[in-house]
Amino acid sequence: MKSLNIELQRACAFALFATSLLLSPFIAHADDFPAKPITIVAHTAAGSSTDLFARELAQAATPVFGKPVVVVNRPGGSGATQMALINSAEPDGYTSGVNTSSHITAMLTTLKDTYTPADFSWIALNQVDPYILAVHADSPYKSLKDLVEAAKAGERVKIGGYGAEGAAHNIAVHILADKADMPVTWVSYPGSGDAATAVLGKHIDAVSINPGGTLAFVSAGRIRILAVMSESRVSSMPDVPTYAEAGYDVDTSWKQIRGLYGPKDIPEDIQKKLAEGFFKAMESPRFKEYMKRSALEAGDLGPGQYGSFIDESAKKTQEWLSKLGITQ
Repeated sequence: MKSLNIELQRACAFALFATSLLLSPFIAHADDFPAKPITIVAHTAAGSSTDLFARELAQAATPVFGKPVVVVNRPGGSGATQMALINSAEPDGYTSGVNTSSHITAMLTTLKDTYTPADFSWIALNQVDPYILAVHADSPYKSLKDLVEAAKAGERVKIGGYGAEGAAHNIAVHILADKADMPVTWVSYPGSGDAATAVLGKHIDAVSINPGGTLAFVSAGRIRILAVMSESRVSSMPDVPTYAEAGYDVDTSWKQIRGLYGPKDIPEDIQKKLAEGFFKAMESPRFKEYMKRSALEAGDLGPGQYGSFIDESAKKTQEWLSKLGITQ
């Protein structure tokens, strides 16, 4: 019996030693991260608010990590193309994607049977962004009320934005429509930049977008913002009324978010390094100026907290989708 116990002890010791050998390369990898360039995948085309965020963040983060941070664009399928790439990437921290509110709506609608939040690692919440409705500078709609009343009177007011019915920009319009009892004619675009171009070309009557995608056009006198979906006016556009000031007291907690996510099972210590590095990058003067110029609020949720936030956001999104009759 004694010899058997000794053999068992030796076997256990060997197993622990073998396990430590297997884990040691991984531990070194975690300690040395990053050892090569980091890739951020944007789900929208170049020129969109999300693309601009990714590129500004990458530029600010490169000196922080000491390795190049590069951005690639994989638009398509309301985020489905990018999500497939992220889902299949190695969980080593070198490939992450920009996620927005539309990722949540996609997982509850068009990608309902494909992905859930549990299929990914949620690394950091970086930005919070209000929605706006904007029109061409020559539009006959001089106020939000003009647009709403025209739609209620039977005019086919075409409102465009990123994503299909049920996408975050679309829900922002439906929240207004629900309050104003207004019909919605939605035109889907693969990116916010495309939607802004469409309103500039007068192919649509209005665009549901975030401020950063329009402010340059506003300064050039080519686009007018009718109202901002926020609790108070935004400092970078003080003359733009809130929805409530325009006569529509809607739920202003519905906001665009931008964060970083990756494939499932990225080790916690690597997720933490990524989050801390990107948050440090956001403190750079250039990035802060970009945030101010684009009327953005900074997010500050890291791994764990951000995952819980996504879960809660999914519940709220499902409530709106059900209320609006988009899903059950």
